[in-house]
Amino acid sequence: MQRIQKKRNRTVIGDIRGLGSMIGAELVEDGETRKPARALTARVIKEAASRGLLLASAGRHFNVIRFLVPLVLTDAQVDEA
Repeated sequence: MQRIQKKRNRTVIGDIRGLGSMIGAELVEDGETRKPARALTARVIKEAASRGLLLASAGRHFNVIRFLVPLVLTDAQVDEA
């Protein structure tokens, strides 16, 4: 998480949580106020879909990107994604 945050000028990842193969990355507009970044989340999901990666939004504010990794995924597929 910190490596991704350092690549950007601002913090957009508020939290990463999950258990097992279901992971959620919460996107925020500001790391201090933790204001939900609903529009950014929608743009990320749309861009991912245009590249063949299906993601889903979740959370009360629809600012969490949900990663549902199938158990049959290979290491090569994870690296590509």
